[in-house]
Amino acid sequence: MSVFMSMMKHGENIVSAAIQAQLELSSTALEDCNKFCKVDTGETLMSSFNASDLQTGKLVWNTKHARYAYYIGEADTSVNPLASKLWAHKTAAIYAEKWRQVAKAKFVSSLLSLKGEQ
Repeated sequence: MSVFMSMMKHGENIVSAAIQAQLELSSTALEDCNKFCKVDTGETLMSSFNASDLQTGKLVWNTKHARYAYYIGEADTSVNPLASKLWAHKTAAIYAEKWRQVAKAKFVSSLLSLKGEQ
């Protein structure tokens, strides 16, 4: 195998491992963020599963009142005792290191499993 082909294969493995790590990180972050999401009817929380783009890491809560709920007012903790405005920001402050470790571990394990397939 030529050096160029070998480098291409390594590059493809790195990209594939990075994609898998991004998906794992996004899923974990969404799950963690939803722990602090304001919940009244559950519509805002549930919208995050359809509106978010886990492949790009874009987490979205998409209801007509989600922006208001995120930025304004106090959180009603009767349904979700952990509810907080700015829930994604709060979660990132708490879980940033965990997220780094999740992404790193998934990237390394994916890369090793792809290497083993060669």
